[in-house]
Amino acid sequence: MARADRRWLPVLALLAGGSAAGDVVVTEGTNLSVDVAADGRLVIDLLGGLRVIPAAGGDAVPLPTGERGARAPRWSRDGERIVYEVLADGLPSLRILDVATGTSRPLGDGRHPDRTPAWHPDGKRVIFSSRRGASGFDLWEADVGSTAAWQITDLPGDESEPAWSADGQHLVYVHEYNGRWSLVLKRAGYVAESLAVSDRPIRAPSWRPDGSLVTWLAFTEGAWQVNMTILSEPRLTRMLMRDQDFFLSPIAWANRQQMIYTADGLIRTRRFDAWSSQTLPFRANIGSASGFASLPPQNRTLPPAPTPDGRRILRVDRVWDGLEANYRNDVDVVIDGGTVAAIEPRRPRDDGIVIDLGDATVLPGYVDVYARLPDEFPARLGPALLALGVTTLVIDSPRAGELAGAWADPSQPGPRVLRASALGDAAIDEPAPWLLTVGGDPSETAALRPVVREWQGRGVAVLADSWQAGLGAGATLVLGTANRPTSPKGIRYQDVQLASGIGSVTFVSGLADALTPGIDALLDSRAARLVAPAGAAIRPFAEQPEFRPPWPTLVAGSRPNGLPPGLGLHAELRAMAAAGLPPREVLQSAGLNAATVLGAGFRLGRIATGSAADLVIVTGDPLADVDAAAAVIAVVRNGRFYSASGLLDRALAPASVE
Repeated sequence: MARADRRWLPVLALLAGGSAAGDVVVTEGTNLSVDVAADGRLVIDLLGGLRVIPAAGGDAVPLPTGERGARAPRWSRDGERIVYEVLADGLPSLRILDVATGTSRPLGDGRHPDRTPAWHPDGKRVIFSSRRGASGFDLWEADVGSTAAWQITDLPGDESEPAWSADGQHLVYVHEYNGRWSLVLKRAGYVAESLAVSDRPIRAPSWRPDGSLVTWLAFTEGAWQVNMTILSEPRLTRMLMRDQDFFLSPIAWANRQQMIYTADGLIRTRRFDAWSSQTLPFRANIGSASGFASLPPQNRTLPPAPTPDGRRILRVDRVWDGLEANYRNDVDVVIDGGTVAAIEPRRPRDDGIVIDLGDATVLPGYVDVYARLPDEFPARLGPALLALGVTTLVIDSPRAGELAGAWADPSQPGPRVLRASALGDAAIDEPAPWLLTVGGDPSETAALRPVVREWQGRGVAVLADSWQAGLGAGATLVLGTANRPTSPKGIRYQDVQLASGIGSVTFVSGLADALTPGIDALLDSRAARLVAPAGAAIRPFAEQPEFRPPWPTLVAGSRPNGLPPGLGLHAELRAMAAAGLPPREVLQSAGLNAATVLGAGFRLGRIATGSAADLVIVTGDPLADVDAAAAVIAVVRNGRFYSASGLLDRALAPASVE
């Protein structure tokens, strides 16, 4: 059936026979990767987990990886192990799963981003792409037994997606430098040569088992197609397949004639000498059909903090209230204590201290819904975070209470700190945290659904670290968008439709990486030199993520990208804009969206009568250019006005007591 005819098929297949009543089974996946073992078994990545499928198709049985964001699985030649990529502490890293025992272990040092793994045919080594030096991503190889690693390439730019020939003698990989992509062949004993060069992306090279040719994906005329380069003399490159929604995964070869690949939400198989493909069907039971929780808005009470006496009036050219599509011009924002009392047309006033900010823009204070601070982060740097416009952040740290108290003091101001906690560490009879986190696969997290519901009934947001965990537990937040909400053609297949279509589901952004426009300037700012003097590792994407209407609901969180709050938040805002999200939706991700999921949407994320007086004053027009959101000149925190330069001066002052 043509894709156009299938779009209106039911998203959920509630199937009887072999599945419990109410279970949800999907038969499509978005951006699937597939590999084939010597005995014909298939392995795919689906909703952040790995599943094994019989050679002829059938039930996709989950593997016990235990980590979120598992992707890019590759079988060892003996079919006993699988190497795959996961997210660990915000970075891609590699693990090896022993299929028979269901145990996995890390491959790599855990300190650097490692991705796109592939086995050497001898089964003793894994080659991968890693950023361990100053030249970008290079190819490294690791001994599976000892995990000792050594560097293979050291070129400017990024080398990725390596693949060994079946005899283990020749290597092919992708090299990107200054917007030019090359498909590179390194034969044993020969100088490396470029099989193809393009100013458009090249992806996913794969060897035919007899070593006669390499298949690869090329972005041509606005779409992906499969090319092949025949390793004759001279080399010949030909188009092999087109007019499908090819997922960016290497072709898997069952033998020299049979290709297996993923496209159009399906697993496809095709003989090399044929003109058409067939479907290898799969059924994946992904959990309960009751879906994610959909709860009424909450109005939680913010922690108390000292407020100033008297009234202050901010006089500005533009106010964006966090909701409307446009600014209110030439107005006064009246602040009484720690609360916004009114937004009024500009007029002569004698009812408070007037702070005339001229040609500036006032926005709601930024909310970082899921952040990480290093254990050693000095409390004296709270003003530097505030100078970046972050007025509220949520952290899972034993120091949350300490920092909340320190930064509520006007002499050392910082963001309002709200506590997060792992679900297993929270007691229902204790003061409620503002965010709970849960992880695992649906078979594990489904048992947590009653306690999740109880916490949600108290207004506590529950964040799942994968779609799988969210489906099981009934969470309302899902961490990160690393699996991308659309296919290369912009289509959402059953798995993504399910994850974003049941109840109220919101994604914590997790988009920023080393390719995010403006990231270098952001990391070179005065505030950056205070809060991240050594820089920071940012999770890399193979290519720039992209959004298309209808726009996903996102909240901004810095934890997935590995940067400190403030820097990480602005990196996320820029990444969302670069991915195509309109400025208003980008700003709401760090405003009303974030405040609403935390149960504080009546007090934070907006400028309205009765809301908290947490405001950011910037130069420029952030509704036209999101970069202007980082041009902070002043901040109002709990009704107190601070200049950005004064806050940075405070952060630079010698620490009295840490």
